[in-house]
Amino acid sequence: MNFAESLWGDFIVTLMFGFLTGLELKAYLQKYHQSTDEVFFGTVRTFAFTAIAGFSFFLLDFWLFLVGFIGLSALYMLFYSKALTRDHGSVLLYWVWALVYVYGALAQTQPFWVLAAIFVTIVIVLNAKQTINSLAEKISGDELTTLAKLILLSGIILPLLPNEILHPWLPVSPFKIWLAVVVVSSVSYLGYVAQKYLFKNQGILVTGIFGGLYSSTATTVVLSRKSKDVPRMSYKMTAAIMLATAMMYLRLWAIAAVFQWKVAQALAPYLGIFALLSLLIVFAFIQIERRNVQSQPVMSQAGNPLELKVAFIFAGLFVLMAVITQFVTQFYGGDGLRYLSLIVGFTDIDPFVLSLLNGSYSADTQLIASGILIAAGSNNLLKALYAWILGEPIAGKYSAIGLGSLGILTIATGWLMI
Repeated sequence: MNFAESLWGDFIVTLMFGFLTGLELKAYLQKYHQSTDEVFFGTVRTFAFTAIAGFSFFLLDFWLFLVGFIGLSALYMLFYSKALTRDHGSVLLYWVWALVYVYGALAQTQPFWVLAAIFVTIVIVLNAKQTINSLAEKISGDELTTLAKLILLSGIILPLLPNEILHPWLPVSPFKIWLAVVVVSSVSYLGYVAQKYLFKNQGILVTGIFGGLYSSTATTVVLSRKSKDVPRMSYKMTAAIMLATAMMYLRLWAIAAVFQWKVAQALAPYLGIFALLSLLIVFAFIQIERRNVQSQPVMSQAGNPLELKVAFIFAGLFVLMAVITQFVTQFYGGDGLRYLSLIVGFTDIDPFVLSLLNGSYSADTQLIASGILIAAGSNNLLKALYAWILGEPIAGKYSAIGLGSLGILTIATGWLMI
C-alpha cells in the first residue's frame, strides 16, 4: 500500500510539473515570440504527455526510457530542420522538453526538492531572458576570465596545499598563506563587481564604500585626484574618502573574524568606535555639501583588483611579513611588534595583518590586536599624506585632517589601551 501511494504521488507530481512547465513555456512564447512566424514544437498538452511518457517508460524499463528519449529527440530533429529553413536555430525548446521528459525518472529516484529545483530554475531562466541578455552584453570576456582566476585560486590551488608549517622561521602553513590570498581576493573582487555592475552610476559615495572594501589607500588616491576635476564638490569628495576608511575598519574586523575570532572580539569595540567616528565625519560633510554646493553625479571607477600577478605578489609579501614578524617577536618582543606595525602601516597592511592572524608567534591575542590597530592608524597617516598632496585644496585639507586625526587616535589606542 505504501509503495502504491508513493508511486501515485510521484505520478501526480510529474504530471503537475510537466503541465506547469508547458504553461510557463507558452507564456514565454507569447511574451517574446508572438510577433514572429516561428513554428514551435508542442503545446501545453504535449509537455504534459511528455512527462507522462517519461514516467511510464522509466517505470517499465530503463532501456525503454532511453529508446523513448532517442525517438522523441529524432522527432525534434525533424522539427529543428524545419526551423532552420526559417532562420530560427534556437534549441531552447528542446532542452526544456528534455528536462520535462526526465521529470518522471527524477520523481521516482530523487528527493522531491531536486525536481522542484529544476522546475523553478526553468521558470526563472525563461522569465529572465531580457535580464540575461542585458547582463551578457555588459560582461566582457575579461570579467569571465577574472571569475575563472578566482575559481583557480580557491577551488584548485588551495586544496592542493599542505596545512603544516614547513620551517620554524615561516610560522604559517602554505594552506593558510593561500587561504589569506583567497579571502582578500574574494572580498576585493566582490567589492569591484558590486561597484561596477550593481551601483555603476551611484556616485562617489558608493565608490568610497566599495573601494574601501578592497583598498582604502587606492580609493583615497583615486578620489583625491578626482577632486581636482570637480572642485565644487570638495565636501562630498572628503565624505567619500572618509567613507573608504570607515569601510577599512569594518573590513579589518571581518578578516580578523574569519581567521581568529578572539582577536576579532578584542578589536570589535575599538574598530567599531573608529568606524562610527569616520561615519559621523562622513555625515557632517554630506550635510555641508547639501547646504552649500549644488550636487552633480560623479563616478570614479576603479580597475579590476583580481589579477594572478597581484595574487602572487600578495602571497610573496605575506611570506615576507610572516618571516619579519617572526624575527621581530622572537628577538624584540611586544615593543618590537608595535614599532614594526607602525612602519608597515605606510605600505600595504593586508599582508602584515593576515600574517599576524595566521602565524604561530610568541604573541598573545591582545598584542596581535594592538599590532593591527597600530598598522591601521599609520596607514591612515599615509592616506592623509596622499590626500594632502594629490587632492584639491579644500578636499585635500579636510581629508588630511580627518584621516590624520583618526590615524593618531588609532595608533594611540593600539599602543596604550591594549
